[in-house]
Amino acid sequence: MANDNLEKIRLTSWQHVREAFRSKELRQAGYSEGAVVMADTLLDLHGIEHRERRRLENRLFRREIFSYWEHEILGKTIDATLGPFIAEGSGDLSVIGYRCAMNLTATIAGIDQDPRDADQTERLYAIVKKFSEGATLLHSTRDKDEVRQEVIEAMDTFKEDFYNPSRSKRIELIHKFNSERLDEKDLPKDVLTTLLRNTDRLALPEEVTFREICFYLQAGAHSTANAFTHTVDDLFAWGETSPEDLELARSDLAFVQRCMHESLRLHPASPVAMRTPLSDIELSDGTLLPSGSEVTLDLLAANQDETAFGTTARLYDPHRYVSEGIARWGMSFGAGSHACVGAELDGGLEIDENRPSEQALYGTVAIMVHAFLSAGGQRDPARPPLLDPNSERKHFSSYPVLFVN
Repeated sequence: MANDNLEKIRLTSWQHVREAFRSKELRQAGYSEGAVVMADTLLDLHGIEHRERRRLENRLFRREIFSYWEHEILGKTIDATLGPFIAEGSGDLSVIGYRCAMNLTATIAGIDQDPRDADQTERLYAIVKKFSEGATLLHSTRDKDEVRQEVIEAMDTFKEDFYNPSRSKRIELIHKFNSERLDEKDLPKDVLTTLLRNTDRLALPEEVTFREICFYLQAGAHSTANAFTHTVDDLFAWGETSPEDLELARSDLAFVQRCMHESLRLHPASPVAMRTPLSDIELSDGTLLPSGSEVTLDLLAANQDETAFGTTARLYDPHRYVSEGIARWGMSFGAGSHACVGAELDGGLEIDENRPSEQALYGTVAIMVHAFLSAGGQRDPARPPLLDPNSERKHFSSYPVLFVN
């Protein structure tokens, strides 16, 4: 139950939010409501536990691994997911984005599934959507106990149908590697394999490993799918007055990445981050964050701070100039020890005109958006998009689209 006597502080400026993210004395908070799927996961840990698990998982989230996923896995996943919708000539943007992101995230998390299998994809899609509802329970307008029970049932189904078979396969492969019957390069490059190989060192209970995989599935699919939908929606809106830019986006992946970064800034996956000071903290301008208080980091406000993004900070502009040292996507990937481990996978590398093309990483979201637009994706003029009435966040529950070539 919430403590109404707790001192509540809201940080809205770019400088305050950046300092708070980087403070080691501010503990992650805000996930108690969604503990059913978030408890003891990487995002919820602090201190030594967080550092040790982050250090381990960072081995997997390296630039060369991102490049492998982007160049070897993503294209096949997008083709398998997008193909049926293109053939049908229509679809729902939110469904397309979520299924595509989910299929890729399953590969990264270590869950075996075939994106070409429509029935399997549909079952996993329903499960991961329920995980996301549980993780974002703080913002739900539904009965929270009812949602928790649905999440528990989804987790049980996921464990039996997807997790246990994937885990058994990886344990067998690890055993072969340990007995020198398999090269390390032939082990799967995924989170589950990494955790299983280090269970003893991290003293990870099996239920924590299971929740960590549930967390990765929902976090990756949820944030990537929303970023995809918002990027396309913003591009469509921008194209009404700048049709040449919408046409450019259908052919120029680098420009799509720029558009995606601007959408990420205006639509962070988590509009706020919650922290609890473990001791009294004084920010550089003298602002005091008392020990034990409830501190809200308003990412939406910080990402629209005019001191960082100019007088038009509240508006969408893919041609926006930003000063050196300020990320085009704002604080949407966080910062400090809890910065998103998959930031480069989703958002790619910061735009650099001097970077050789073979070293470029455009990011999952930009590549998904470019594939959709290149296939002739456009709004369905007869059916406008609808926002999700069960969330306080801006999520689309329906976004009808057509494919026209």
